[in-house]
Amino acid sequence: MRHDPRDTDAEPEPERPQPMEVDALALRGLAHPLRGRILDELGRSGPATATLLGRRLGESSGSTSYHLRQLSRYGFIDEDPGHPGGRERWWRARPGGWSVAGADFLRDPETRQVASVVLHRYHRDRQESFDVWNAYARARPDAPAVRRWTSAAFDFRGRLRMTPREAEEFGLELTEVVRAMSDRYAGRTPETHPDTESVQLQTALFPEPAEAAAWARAAAEGTGESGDADGAATAADSPDSPDGPDRRADRTGRRSGGTAPDVR
Repeated sequence: MRHDPRDTDAEPEPERPQPMEVDALALRGLAHPLRGRILDELGRSGPATATLLGRRLGESSGSTSYHLRQLSRYGFIDEDPGHPGGRERWWRARPGGWSVAGADFLRDPETRQVASVVLHRYHRDRQESFDVWNAYARARPDAPAVRRWTSAAFDFRGRLRMTPREAEEFGLELTEVVRAMSDRYAGRTPETHPDTESVQLQTALFPEPAEAAAWARAAAEGTGESGDADGAATAADSPDSPDGPDRRADRTGRRSGGTAPDVR
C-alpha cells in the first residue's frame, strides 16, 4: 500500500535506510581481514552472536567479540532488535549498508594503502564467490543444489557507448531499481525462510579505455608497473605491520547498499 499525502489518516511508508558513507577513519576499521569475513557472514546468514560467528569462522569468541565491537564502533553493524536482552549480544549488518568512495581514497596519499588493501580484498573475494559456484556447477551438474538453481542462476554481460555522465546516471538508476526490488526480501534469515539460500547479486559498470589495455599488456610483459595491491595487502595483514592483526588496528574500506559493497 502506498501513502497518499492527501490522506491524513493513512500511515506513511517507512523510509528506506540509506547507505552509510564511509569516512577515512571507518575505512581503517574495515581493512582487518576478519572484519570483512564477519560482515560477509552476517549478510549471508543473518544476525549472530560472537560465539556463533566464532564457530562458523573457526575463530575464538574473544576475537570475534572484539572485532564485532570495532565494526559497531564504525557503524557497520548494530545490535539486532529481534534478540533483546540475553547473555550475549546479537549483531546484524547495518540496514541500508554502506558506501565507499574508493577512487577518492586511492588518490589521497594518507588513505591510499589502506584503500588498496580493502578494495583488493573486496574484488578478490567477489570474483572467488562467482568462480566457486561456476566450478561446482561444472564439476557436479547432478548435485541437488545445482539442479535446483541451474535455471535461476545467471550472469549477463553487455557493452554500450556512453559518456561518464551518462554512465553515472545509468548506474544510479540501476542501483535504485535493484534496491527497490531487494526490499521485498529484506530481513530474511535461514530460520524465518528455511527454503531459501543466500543469493549474491553482483553488478559492475566500468570503461574499457585503450590506455588501460596497453598498461595491462605492458605489466604482463614486465615492461610496466602493475600496481602494488598484493604488496599492500600483504603488508597490512602482516603481524609486524603497524596496522597488522596483532596490533588490533582499525582499518576500513568502502561499499554501498544492502550488505554488499558499492565501490566507486
